[in-house]
Amino acid sequence: MASPTSTLPFSLLMLLTSAAVTADRIGAADRGYRGRKVGGWTEIPDAGGNREVRDLSRFSVSEYNRVLRGDGDDPVAFSGVLSAHRQVVAGIKYRIRIATVNFRTGDSRSFDAVVVVRPWLRSRDPDLLSFTPASPSES
Repeated sequence: MASPTSTLPFSLLMLLTSAAVTADRIGAADRGYRGRKVGGWTEIPDAGGNREVRDLSRFSVSEYNRVLRGDGDDPVAFSGVLSAHRQVVAGIKYRIRIATVNFRTGDSRSFDAVVVVRPWLRSRDPDLLSFTPASPSES
């Protein structure tokens, strides 16, 4: 077993290292840097040009027309991707703002879709968690 005096330099080194790391983190917080939040939403740059995001958007519109659309609602057509974010969870969750066009009237309308992709599952189909009209102030 090591004597108490032989572990003193190691303990002192650990204490100083801990103090230095803490001071660095406090200084980074003072400079406004918080780092990337684990599990947080990350914006997808050029979401409209991202093939995977466009495919998930088309899937979401198709599922809305096939399953979620109410009896009094007209079907909509995919028009484009306005914005998208991703979050790493048990898979990848996408929050996508989608531009659509009403088939009957030709009116534009935006929807917010939340889709989860789990590529390791046997069925690689995405899961549409929600598809709701975007609030007018955010469109």
